Amino acid sequence: MNKKTITETAIMASVLIILFAVFLIGLDKALDAQEKVECYRLQEQANQYKNFLYSPTNQGGFYITSLEKQMCVYHGIVIDAPVR
Repeated sequence: MNKKTITETAIMASVLIILFAVFLIGLDKALDAQEKVECYRLQEQANQYKNFLYSPTNQGGFYITSLEKQMCVYHGIVIDAPVR
């Protein structure tokens, strides 16, 4: 192999690594945006069904899971619903 081939291969590998890193960063931002949309949807549902909340006497009422609560707390979105 000559120097030109090695240099071209190294440059191409570097470009591919950079493109992959940019893709991963974009994917992370897209997933964060999707989580926020989900939290706002849960917040709206909690407001819509506030008279139909989960309780020991109403076991079919509206509630959120602990994972949903954790996700929304991470994004700073408050949901007024019981956690089950």
